[in-house]
Amino acid sequence: MRLKIWIKRGLCAAGLWFGLAAVCPFPDEKLAYRPVNTRYQDRERGLLRRELAENGEDRDWISLAESGRWAGQALIAVEDQRFYHHPGVDPIAVLRAAGQNIMHGGVLSGASTISTQVIRLIEPRPRNLLTKGIEAFRATQLELRYDKDFILEQYLNRAPYGGNRTSLATASRRYFGKEPMHLSAGEAALLMGLPQSPSRFRPDHHPEKAERRREMVLARMQAEGMLSALPLMETGERWVPPPLRAFHFTEWIRQRHGQKGGTLQTSLDAGMQASCEHILTRWRGDSRYGECDGVGVLLMDAKTGEVRVWVSGWDAGDPLHTQVDTVTRKRAPGSTLKPFAFAQAMQAGWLTPETRLEDLPQVYEDYQPDNMNERWSGDVSARSALVQSLNMPALKITGRVGVANLLGVLRSSGMELSGVMADEVGMGAVLGGGMEVSLLELVQSYAVFARGGKGIHARGLLGSEVVESVVFSEGVAYWISRMLSGAERDGALYGHGGDVVRPDLAFKTGTSHGLRDAWAVGWNDEWVLGVWVGRMDGGSVNGLSGSSHAAPLLGELAGELFGPGSEAWPEAPESVVQWKGREVIAGVTDPALSPKVIKVRNRILRPDPNFQIQLLDGERMMLPMQVSGEGEVDWFVNGAWVGKVDSQKTITREFEVGAYEIRAVFADGSADTRRVKILGPSG
Repeated sequence: MRLKIWIKRGLCAAGLWFGLAAVCPFPDEKLAYRPVNTRYQDRERGLLRRELAENGEDRDWISLAESGRWAGQALIAVEDQRFYHHPGVDPIAVLRAAGQNIMHGGVLSGASTISTQVIRLIEPRPRNLLTKGIEAFRATQLELRYDKDFILEQYLNRAPYGGNRTSLATASRRYFGKEPMHLSAGEAALLMGLPQSPSRFRPDHHPEKAERRREMVLARMQAEGMLSALPLMETGERWVPPPLRAFHFTEWIRQRHGQKGGTLQTSLDAGMQASCEHILTRWRGDSRYGECDGVGVLLMDAKTGEVRVWVSGWDAGDPLHTQVDTVTRKRAPGSTLKPFAFAQAMQAGWLTPETRLEDLPQVYEDYQPDNMNERWSGDVSARSALVQSLNMPALKITGRVGVANLLGVLRSSGMELSGVMADEVGMGAVLGGGMEVSLLELVQSYAVFARGGKGIHARGLLGSEVVESVVFSEGVAYWISRMLSGAERDGALYGHGGDVVRPDLAFKTGTSHGLRDAWAVGWNDEWVLGVWVGRMDGGSVNGLSGSSHAAPLLGELAGELFGPGSEAWPEAPESVVQWKGREVIAGVTDPALSPKVIKVRNRILRPDPNFQIQLLDGERMMLPMQVSGEGEVDWFVNGAWVGKVDSQKTITREFEVGAYEIRAVFADGSADTRRVKILGPSG
């Protein structure tokens, strides 16, 4: 009779349970919701930075297999010794708790299991008897749907471990600086003692209480047969702050890819990064950089587009290091855009490295550009014009290829140039006027020459999609690389250490107007390396230039980061052939181009034609006189001979108020004349 009653009661309970389960299905979506930290690793899986999960918790999710030998055992010993033998609710624990509570006239024990605690973590409710009943019901649902190991994994990854730390992995990394897999029994016992009262047992806040709690958990483990003997007391520094390395690089990745959560393996090379930072720290003491408080370095793998080094600031301890990213901040590029204009002209078929170009003064819409060396070279080869970074040849090339086409090529190669319009910037665009670019954009764009004319987007994550496009022919990329490399260029970049093997490198420098930014970009068939030096506030620096400030850094960094290059670099592609004694690109270069070399014209470069100036009281006029020509030149002022000098030298003469005829007579008998008028204060 009693058996029947119990059977009926069991059937009623089962019916009630299934009825409730039908009305209240288990919230699987809450178990699936796993907000986790975003962890940025270098290419060797060293941690660079971690960002909190979207809900503000500090949680790294791991599998049960990754939790190590001791964490699960310690948890079971202290929280739920019959975990693998009950259906989510432990009847023995319930009866024991009920007896203890009746004897003490209050709630002394709650008979919680690991399963009910998982329910509490995903569905927090006010603590009362009704909640206990709901949690017990949900725990039995959980046990029917998932196995024990899954439940244990859920607890380890959701339990609180002090502050906002809510997973075993985070606690292990933050308290002990190691992965859970490597926790000792004592360390695991300390962590598994935290969830009952995280704020009270936090080892970084209350080490003595944490130790006592740890000893209690270890005693439970020994009592359960998990330990043959208690481990010795463990000492040492426990608190391990999270790292923050390559902040701007990881921030760039975050902005591009979003905060996805989980582990992101980046392309950064920690060894190369450290070498670069060491070199910059040493160079920071060089007197020439006294006024410069900003530096940026970017190294990209030319073949894959992977960013290997990203340094913003002289060293990681620099307060400016975390304020402004000098790699992505846009600034005036100076002459670094000239190779793209030359390459576009070569792609159009009318320019070769030996084409002669005129470097003589000319006015463009009331603007007369000058060269950095304040000299004119007359007629020069395209290679010499690019190596010397002469402004007038670059302007003339741009005038022929078209500003709009130049901007199109710059964008195709990897520069944003947002809002830059051809009719607004004019031909001065090739000199970096009216636009700003970042070091990242420059390095990304110069990869075109390293990759045989194919552009590629910089990549920060391993395994991300490679996006490339054809910008120039292979022959054009070869010409530009050859023009800007070689023994002469190596001497300018590395100095003249004959017994030191240096990597082959083509490079181009640039200096922005007003001496605000110094640039240098170097490349070979494996790497593209960029350097920016200047002031963080954009101010000018006396004597700043790409050749004196950025290029020396580029040279030392390349020598440290790259291996020795091939003597044959850059190798000529099959499309570069000889035609009538000249080098051309088959299918690209116009065969009608004249092979003749333009003879240098003898003429006065300074002063300008019909030069006129009005002086103030007491002011005197020191007027430079310069020619384009060969050999020596005789100078005459109003018919009087004033001296004979080499045509490559500039002389300066003081002039009073009056009108003058300045005449230069060249070695071959030709002559040129300029008329100058100096006005007094009254006109």
